[in-house]
This record gives sequence, C-alpha cells and structure tokens, in this order.
Amino acid sequence: MTLFALLLVTVPSLSFGSEAELKEQIHQLQVQQKQIVENQSRTSSIAPSEASSTTVGGYGEISYNNYSRDTFRNEADLRRFVVFLAHRFDDSLSFFGEMEWEHAIASSGDAGEAAIEQAYIEYKISSKLRLNAGLFLMPFGFLNESHEPPVFHGVERNEVETRIIPSTWREGGLSLRGDTDAGIDWSVGLVTGFDVAKFEDPGAPLASVHQELQFAKAHDLAVYGALNYRIPGLVTGIALFTGKSTQGDADFKTNPSGPSFAGIDGQITLGDMHARLQKMGFDVEALYAKGMISNAGEIDARLDAYNTSNGLTPGFTNREFVPSEFAGWLAQVAYKFAVGSTSTLSPFVRYEEYDTQEKMPSGFTSDKANRDKVVTVGLDFHPVSQVVFKADVQSYATNSKSDRFNLGVGYMF
Repeated sequence: MTLFALLLVTVPSLSFGSEAELKEQIHQLQVQQKQIVENQSRTSSIAPSEASSTTVGGYGEISYNNYSRDTFRNEADLRRFVVFLAHRFDDSLSFFGEMEWEHAIASSGDAGEAAIEQAYIEYKISSKLRLNAGLFLMPFGFLNESHEPPVFHGVERNEVETRIIPSTWREGGLSLRGDTDAGIDWSVGLVTGFDVAKFEDPGAPLASVHQELQFAKAHDLAVYGALNYRIPGLVTGIALFTGKSTQGDADFKTNPSGPSFAGIDGQITLGDMHARLQKMGFDVEALYAKGMISNAGEIDARLDAYNTSNGLTPGFTNREFVPSEFAGWLAQVAYKFAVGSTSTLSPFVRYEEYDTQEKMPSGFTSDKANRDKVVTVGLDFHPVSQVVFKADVQSYATNSKSDRFNLGVGYMF
C-alpha cells in the first residue's frame, strides 16, 4: 500500500471560474483552466498533442505591512508569484500543475522559496465524476483551494485558515471527486499524512508537519472526505481528515539523534464546517475548524525526556510540545458596490478567534501567545474582477504588537 501511494499520489481538481462563480460558488481558480482546455477541444481542429492544448494561468501578490508598535517589523514583499499549467491529452485525460515562488528570490542565501503546489493527472470518468492522481490541495475551508488574492477579502490570509487549517496544505495520493445536479459536490481520498516528528511551531500546529510530498514519510497514510452544497449565492460544507502521524518512527530510524515515538500512533484529525452567503451585494462568511492529536501526552513525554537529556548541549534548542486540541472560528461581512462598468469597491469586517493550544496534555501548559482575538477592517477595490487593490487595519487582543496597517495588490489570470 505504501509503494502504491508513493507511485500514485493524487490531487482533487480545483475550481476557477467567471466573476459570478467566484462570487456565488467559491470555486477554485484552476477549474477555469479546465474550462479553457475543454473549450479549446470543442473549437480547435488542432490535435490534442499540439501546443494549443496547453494553457497558462497564474496569480501573484505584493504586500506592505506597517506595524503600529514594532515598527522595525515594517516590510514590503513580493509575497507570491505563481504559474498554473494545464494540458489536455484527450477528452478524458488532462494534467494540471502549479508552481510558486515566494518572497521574490529563492536561493540558498535568501528567504524565498520555490515550490510545486500541485502536479496531478485528472481522468474524467464521466461529466459528473473525476479521478485524480498527483499532488493536490486539500479541500478544506475556503482559502486552501481558493487562495488567489482577488478571491478573498483583506491583504493577509485569515488566521484561522493559516494556523488551524495550514495554508496552503497539499498532500499526495488518490482522490475521487463528483458533483450532482442537486448542487452537491463531494471528494474522498487516500493521501499522505502528517509527520509529528517535524513539529516545531505551537502557533500553527500543522504547518511544520505537513510534508508537501518532499520525500514524504508514507508508513502511515490518511483518508479525507469533503462535502459541499452549492446553489446560486450560497455554499455550505464540511470536511474531515484523519491519519496516524508517527510514521512508524521513521524519523528516528533514519536519524537516531532525535526523539523516538515508537509505539505511539499520534492520530491527527482535522475537521471544518463553513458557509458563505452572497446575495444583493452582501458577502457573509463563517467558518469553524478544530484539530486533535491523539496520544499527545505520550508524544510530549518523549519530547520532554529528549529536551532534558540534551539540555546542556551547546546550541541545543528545546523541542516544542504538541497540543491535544487546537481550534478557531471566524465570521466576516462584506458589501460590494459597483463603481463603474467593471469596477467594484468592497468594505469588509472580519472577527476571528483561535487557540492553537486549546487543550494541552496533563502536566504541559499552554502559552497565551498562541491564542488571540483578531479584528480586521478593510477595503478591496477591483478595477476588474481579476485584479485587486487592498487596504486594511488589523487589531490583536493578546498579541497587540502585531497590530498593523496593510496594503496589497493582487491579480489572477
């Protein structure tokens, strides 16, 4: 099973559509690429293997953050530059990929990063059913699949869908996706899972342990399921992921200098519920996400023993402890004004709460810096639907040094 998963890593297809679809259905950007490919197949006489069957898209964003207290943190950044590629082999078989560069420069001496966020083959079994194999974004919440800057409100991605649902979370495996005429779409899959031995950030429990299909430990695979109900102007949905995370103690067996988690499952379960209503110019969104790590007490006991045994080693940094539970929720309201034939202006307000150490194992304490209440008030200006200029102010109840004013520009095509 492990070898099979390594060879057949999969990706659910993403959506990308017209402005109405972006408003009413929150489909991800890449479906538009699929639509382009399919339209070409209907209108072009060129064979599928020729260049006209390949399409290119992408998105990008530049941001400026001005902190009201820690002004030394002020910075401007080319946050992301992303290229999408799609190729249609025939009426049933297509390829979709996404390449991302972060922070302008990616090299051994710079903070930037180059990454493959998606690379998968899609086989269309029927007009309502698709099988995917490759690297894909997990269908959780709103942002993980639909994270193009013109699609979401505010300069920064919200905290809940960054700290609780790790953005952008992708896995390798197999997935089956379908939709119905009744407005229900669904996705299930067998995928790679988390590796708790890589845990390092209590402020975002899953960010450091999702493996991104880079030599991913695959002793323990995972499963997920997602279900959405969509009608014009409304989408509601749920998603659930679960899988063991100690990976057969693979990290210790390949590097015995680290802690061993032999005999511990460390099951990681993550779920979310979300809803979005877009009617008469209003855009109202709500989301709740919760994660759990089983045997967290045993994992932390091993980490504590490891820290103790290495505490006097020069340059040693203690390993952080994992939480038993972590959770967050948000509510957001926006209103879209037409300011021309193609331009719109959208003021919005968002409130969110998160606690990445909502519950710690007995004997291990949480840090209040890992929980907060955040208010974001801002304005998005779209000269056309695929380009946005953004400005907002963010206020943090606990981590007030993160209070800031943000500016941003983003695009997708």
